[in-house]
Order: sequence, then C-alpha cells, then structure tokens
Amino acid sequence: MRILEHGDADEASDRDLAVHIGHILEKHYPNHPWLIGFQGRGLVIRHLAIASEMARIVGREGFATLLPRESLGTPKEVTHAAVMFAGELLEAFQLPRGAWDGRPPIVPTAWKYKQDRAFQ
Repeated sequence: MRILEHGDADEASDRDLAVHIGHILEKHYPNHPWLIGFQGRGLVIRHLAIASEMARIVGREGFATLLPRESLGTPKEVTHAAVMFAGELLEAFQLPRGAWDGRPPIVPTAWKYKQDRAFQ
C-alpha cells in the first residue's frame, strides 16, 4: 500500500497564497521572473535575474528575501506587502516597475556582502 502525504491545511493555504501572489506580481510587474513560495511559514520572494546576478557577484546561490508571515497579517495584507516589496526590489536593482525588457539588474554599489545595513 502506498500512502501519499498531502501536507497540512496551512501548507495548502500557503501554496495557494504563493500562487495568488505570483499572479498579482505578474499583473503589476509583467515579464519579471518571480519565484514565490513559503518556507518555514515565511514568504520567500525571489527575482531570478537578480538572484543570478547576486550569485555572480558574491559567488553564492540563493539570494532571496524572506518576509515573516506572522508579521504580515491577512492574506490581503501579505499580498500588498509582497507587491510593495517587489517594486522596491526592482528599483533597488534599477529594473523597471513596469514590464521587464530583459535588461540585467545592477547591484547597488552600497551593497556589501554580509553588510545589510548599507543596502538601502
């Protein structure tokens, strides 16, 4: 007998919310390569071009942002926070808030690896 684990209700809810946020980000910021998910109850937002450029600069994969789910509120508030954060991320890396034209992100000169305070 084979039993498939389907996860709990929170995992299903998080998955559905991540899909919803992905659709909303595509609506607000078309053509940008977003990867959205939850990890440890935190919302993970990754722009694949930014992550790739950061990996090239610092020599490590995995650049993403983790927004703590419990501090974001309702699903509507989580979605709003994701849209606002994504727009700020695009601006920080000199990418358009509108449709992405494929230009590469520019890592802010103030950013230094493991010195997050300088990254604004």
